[in-house]
Order: sequence, then structure tokens, then C-alpha cells
Amino acid sequence: MIAQSETRDPRTSVAMNLQLTRGRHGAAARLEVHERPVGRVGLLALRGWVDLSAEQGIERVLDDLAMRGVSRLVVDCSQLLHVDYRLVPRLADALTRFEARAGVVVMCGLSRYLRDLFRIAGCESRLCCWPNASDLLEAVPAAAGFGCERAS
Repeated sequence: MIAQSETRDPRTSVAMNLQLTRGRHGAAARLEVHERPVGRVGLLALRGWVDLSAEQGIERVLDDLAMRGVSRLVVDCSQLLHVDYRLVPRLADALTRFEARAGVVVMCGLSRYLRDLFRIAGCESRLCCWPNASDLLEAVPAAAGFGCERAS
């Protein structure tokens, strides 16, 4: 007989690296899911260049996170170099769909260049932005939701 004396740690996290596309202009992501008192919080850190194949992978990840009960998602773009400008509206739609199905989405670490791409595509007003992911993730247990800054 095995006695179970351990209790489950509410802060247990799961992490995985995703290769979205390969090559010199490839894209990758690090996905972390944290159990917090406010619910499941996801961190999706994007890297590289987002083309059609990578964008479709991001959509699949967002759908999977929503199905798995992630209610708050931080998308860290601090290492994201480029998004094909034709895909910006599609990416913004995917983030909006996640928000409608599951909860809050916050974009962090967007460079001026990436913000300009979202602004030119007419999608910047749909984004909730935060300067960096680490400050936001540290504040999550104390906050009921994410605060954010919106473009004017």
C-alpha cells in the first residue's frame, strides 16, 4: 500500500519549446502554463519571424490553451523579430478569439517596429499591451485580472 502524503503544489508549471518553422527566418515559441490562485496562466514567448506556417501554429496553440482552461495569457514578443504584415490581422483575430473563449490576453515586449505593423494593419486598438512579461507574471497572484495600456 502506498500512502499519498504529498499535496499538490498550486504553483506547478508545465513548460515546452515549440519549433513553429525552420531555417534562417524560422519561428519558435516557449510555452509555460502556471497554476495560480486566480486560475491557469499561460506564457507564450515568441521568437524569430512569423510567416503563414508559424502563424497557423500559433493559432493551434491558442486553441489548445483555451481548451485546457488557461484563462489568462501573456504573449511575450521581446524576441519576436518580424511578422509578415499580411498576417497581422489574422494573428490579432486569433488573439481576440482566445480572449472571447477563455479570458484575458496581454502582449508584452512589442518593439516599435511590431507596434507599427499592428497599427498600420488597424489592429493596435485590439491589443492589450504591457512593457514586460516578468513584471506582469509576478503581479498575477495578487491581481484579479491584468491591467493594461491601450493605444490611443
